[in-house]
Amino acid sequence: MELYLRNWYDKFLDELTRTKKLRVVSPFVKEQVIRKMQGQFDFNNFELITRFNLRDFASNVSSIDGLKFSVESGATVFGIKELHSKIYLFDKRAAIITSANLTSGGLVNNYECGIYITDTPTIQNLHNYFNDLKNLAGQKLSVPQCENWKQQISGVEIINTQIPSLPDYGSSAIKIDSSVNYYIKFFGTAKNRVPLTFTAKEEIDRALCHYACGFSTNKKPRQIQDGDIIYMARMTYEPWDYAIFGKAIATKFVDGRDEATKPEIQERPWKANWPIYLRVTNPVFIDGTMADCVLLYDLIKALDYESFPSTKFRYESGERNINPYKSLSQQAYVKLTPSAVEWLEPKFQEALTRKGEVGDSFIETLPQSQTDIVSWTK
Repeated sequence: MELYLRNWYDKFLDELTRTKKLRVVSPFVKEQVIRKMQGQFDFNNFELITRFNLRDFASNVSSIDGLKFSVESGATVFGIKELHSKIYLFDKRAAIITSANLTSGGLVNNYECGIYITDTPTIQNLHNYFNDLKNLAGQKLSVPQCENWKQQISGVEIINTQIPSLPDYGSSAIKIDSSVNYYIKFFGTAKNRVPLTFTAKEEIDRALCHYACGFSTNKKPRQIQDGDIIYMARMTYEPWDYAIFGKAIATKFVDGRDEATKPEIQERPWKANWPIYLRVTNPVFIDGTMADCVLLYDLIKALDYESFPSTKFRYESGERNINPYKSLSQQAYVKLTPSAVEWLEPKFQEALTRKGEVGDSFIETLPQSQTDIVSWTK
């Protein structure tokens, strides 16, 4: 094993001259480095996994021209969302695992940290990892795609380092079920927001959202259908945000059935003002505080107008002065785009892994629904 901390470009070139098949995982790629490589190596034996986020290209941290030149020279290029790994595989004889991207900064200028290994089992595991990413990515990059992306970012203006929201064409480990829709249901009001120390268990106990989400009589959730996915978010202060603490499968609202009973209103008096139910099944809750949950404003910061179908439609219709935060005002729930779900779901799962899931033993101590849906429909 050898350690490389800076300027290992010469080592990289030396390995290329002894390599028949090169496989690289690098989120960012620069054209200058790619062109120098092409003079040392047959790109028909080069496979690259990188990112296809147009924000990266617009901000010039990665290069569409570099990817286009790679494909034109015979390389096979794939894109993965949220990619952060940097791995260089030289046949099955050696590998470099590093913090360095395939850029001049990564290979020459920056202070990086990487190790050169020749351990056969480890190298095989890295090839397995590469194959997993490759299978996830699916379709390889084409020259027309690169040209289309260049057109998309050609008119983008970066003001005070702020980059407008742009599409990410990489593949995601999260596969969105196109037969259902995804929503976020908001809990609380502007007058009773909670601090980030408030726990998910406290909110479940307060809202009894393990079996139904409450709505006012003038905001019946008619848009939501059987099988749609509902994320649950509690309104917070410091920061002024929405903490996503749970999710469940929705049951379509039915007039006359999905309303709070008198005993249920006695259990939770607030239901007198929010007596309409969107019943849910298979709830999953993060067993932590609101600070442990995913904040909705982080999603909006990442995706901007792509967060919601309504704002995305306005953008595609030519509107540019769009503030997605205003779309949440006075709303009981909001629909998410597939891109938003792809961003949100991994972070929700990470929070579940980190904090654990609220267990059935707690849920069973709470009041349960007093309406038997199965019997009601017979």
